Amino acid sequence: MKRSAFTLIELLVVITVIALLVAILLPTINAAREYARRNQCLSQQRSLAIAMVTYDAENNGLPGYLNQFGDQDTTPIRSWVVSILPMIGENKRYEFMMKEPPVASEVAQAIAPLPALLCPSDNPDGNARLNYVVNCGPVATLTGISGNIAPHFTLYKDRRASLTTVNKKVKMEDIPDGASNTILLTENVGAGFWHQGAMHPTDELPTTSGTGTRNPDAVQNLGFIWGDQAHAPVSITGSLPPPSLPRPSSRHPATVVTAFADGSAKVINDDIGLAEWLKLVCPDDEKAKKPVADGGLGMNF
Repeated sequence: MKRSAFTLIELLVVITVIALLVAILLPTINAAREYARRNQCLSQQRSLAIAMVTYDAENNGLPGYLNQFGDQDTTPIRSWVVSILPMIGENKRYEFMMKEPPVASEVAQAIAPLPALLCPSDNPDGNARLNYVVNCGPVATLTGISGNIAPHFTLYKDRRASLTTVNKKVKMEDIPDGASNTILLTENVGAGFWHQGAMHPTDELPTTSGTGTRNPDAVQNLGFIWGDQAHAPVSITGSLPPPSLPRPSSRHPATVVTAFADGSAKVINDDIGLAEWLKLVCPDDEKAKKPVADGGLGMNF
């Protein structure tokens, strides 16, 4: 009795069908994986936002994007991330970070990567990268990130050394637009290290900061600014943001994940438009509409 076998034509048909099925299913599988990664990013940002809410309640206001822990010039300067380490279960790291000078045997453990700060859709290089950045307010021009008006509208300020009235803590309860309408943090695939400060020489920052200005290096690595409110489009996804203008960016297709001051996190489409985006990042829309001469930003929402 003869054994039946596939003919060449039948084999080619089977291979073709399998190839077609793979071609049909692969995009769906990739989309499902990205959906899961985005949901993880949402969860991580929500946790960070809740940690910020907890910090605000315990410390009568939000941390700065830079903070000086103590009254003397020699006390540690650390990032906003370090401020909330105890709120995300990283007490040991916080203890190590608070030592000045750092203890050499503790540095590696202190600055090791923190998965909670890394978007799973990005491709971190294994260092202590930071994908989530805080709301550092408006920018005066397209090419600079300083401006005397900026600290009046930002949630995260430069809180090092001499603190002026303009650099006082922002309290969640004092956000005029309400916590649910104001973005605390978002994504930036071009951010720096979460331990930005003085943990080791490559992270050191200038020690001075003028009244009403911001430290460009620190904002570049730890925060985002709003873009030029009159001209700049908000390109919140795609390639790395220009070095001179830290702005939201993401590896999620056509979206960026953001966290709000009420502890929630949402996905925002990159076609939101400049005016709507500025309303979400600005904590006081009505004041921002006023002319600059009256302490506003001259915005036209």
